[in-house]
Amino acid sequence: MAEPDLTPSQPTGSKPEPMDLRLGERPDASRLDGAEAQLLQRCQAGDAAAFQPLVRPHLTGLLALARRHCADPHWAEDLVQETLVRAFRGLPGFRGDAALRTWLFRILVRLAAEPSRWRRGQQAESLGELDVPDALGGKVEDQAVSRELQDRLDEAMERLTTRQRTALHLRAVEGLDYAAIGAVLACTAVAARMHVLEARRKVMARLQEHLEP
Repeated sequence: MAEPDLTPSQPTGSKPEPMDLRLGERPDASRLDGAEAQLLQRCQAGDAAAFQPLVRPHLTGLLALARRHCADPHWAEDLVQETLVRAFRGLPGFRGDAALRTWLFRILVRLAAEPSRWRRGQQAESLGELDVPDALGGKVEDQAVSRELQDRLDEAMERLTTRQRTALHLRAVEGLDYAAIGAVLACTAVAARMHVLEARRKVMARLQEHLEP
């Protein structure tokens, strides 16, 4: 099937999406909903036009996670672009046993662990006109924490191991349950929970240093 165009736009900011250290509140469907299942079937039947509406709802989440892995926003965008390329190629083998966004996150995390697989110093393969979002939304205004505290939070996140940072992001920002996080990190749900709890403990300890008078 012909590949759709997913040429990325230029990012306007480098900050990841604000983090809420409480339990994530976004539901994580374990299976595809009806609309996604229909689009997936169309893609697997050779309808390249269905790929754009299939992945578009997940682009902001992919970019937020990519920026947790890449200090340079341009690299983050390239990582999302390569994730979309790999997803497009891998769709024939995707059976919908897990949520589509969980599968997409897993592709991104695997690529992020091996930069040589996608950092080639050249324009990423074009898949058409679907833009990677250049911003993570307007949630900053909705945060109860100050900008300074948010900056401290980002710094604390950077001090975590990659797996801890990824697990906490997926839990606090994306609202994934531990089984889904385990699927992304290729570990058990129990191990995923331990990564989240340890990451939260370290982050809160780091923030406490700045909150104390």
